[in-house]
This record gives sequence, structure tokens and C-alpha cells, in this order.
Amino acid sequence: MANPEALALLRIARRDLQAAVLLQDPAADEASWGFQIQQAIEKALKAWLFSLGDDPPFIHNLTALFQRITDRGGSVDPFLQLEAFTAFAVQFRYDAEPEPMDLDRQHWQQRAEALVDHVAARCAAKP
Repeated sequence: MANPEALALLRIARRDLQAAVLLQDPAADEASWGFQIQQAIEKALKAWLFSLGDDPPFIHNLTALFQRITDRGGSVDPFLQLEAFTAFAVQFRYDAEPEPMDLDRQHWQQRAEALVDHVAARCAAKP
């Protein structure tokens, strides 16, 4: 049976991704969109940790979460570039005028969705 905390985090991650879809319009602030993507990634990584039998720490640093998964035998290479979104949780959300990164929102949205799908598949495969 899948870990209930992991499944709850995945539901919230999908909700964050739905909010990010609404912010893909270039007229929407990139910092707001990036924060929603960061939140989805963070929750997916914490769900992954739960699926590995770990208790995720209360942190927003995606690099640290990726490392923790790696330390527990997870293969994060396909998703490692997503760690750049840490800046949206710890820097840009407190910056009144963040410098735009001009990110390809559709591309990064798809990468975050792929991570959530990957973790969901891992959780579903658990006995």
C-alpha cells in the first residue's frame, strides 16, 4: 500500500501545477508562476522521500531534497535541473522586483509534471 502522506503531497503538487497553468500567460508575473512550480516540485520530492521510507525535512531547498533522495538510492538525474526553482521559494518570493529569468514556462511546466508523474508511479508500484 502506498504511503498516505506521499499520496496527499502528490494531490497538493497536482493542485500547485494546476495553479501554475493559469499563470503560464506571459502577462502573469513569472515569480508567481515559478513559486507554484517550486511548490509542486518540493511536494513531489517530499512524497518521493516518503516512498523511500524517509521523513522529509521542513525545508524548501530543492537541491538538498534531491541530495537526500540520492542518498537513499533514488535516481534523480532526469529531474535535477528543476533544482533551479529553489530561488522561487527562498529568494524571489521576498523580492518586490525580481529580475525576470524569461523561462520557457511550458517547458518547465512539463518537466515538473513529469516529476510528479514519476513519483506517482513510484508510489503506486509500492506493495
